[in-house]
Amino acid sequence: MTFSNLAPLLGLLGSITAASLFFPQVLTSYKTKKTQDLSWISIILGLLNGIFWFSYGVIKTDPFIYVTNFLLFIAVFLLMLLKRKYG
Repeated sequence: MTFSNLAPLLGLLGSITAASLFFPQVLTSYKTKKTQDLSWISIILGLLNGIFWFSYGVIKTDPFIYVTNFLLFIAVFLLMLLKRKYG
């Protein structure tokens, strides 16, 4: 396997791990109904990060970037909703 063949696999694995980053926290917050320890600043920065990277990925037509960051945005948005409800 050459490096050029390895790049899409690494991109896919990186996308999966990055997109999965916030979902464990979403599940924990949902199960425990506790979000007091979550920072509003972190949530807002996560939302902005998702918006900026998604936009960049769309402009560059790079699905590894825009799909990953769309999923990341969804996870952080869910955290925001949980924070508003329980926090």
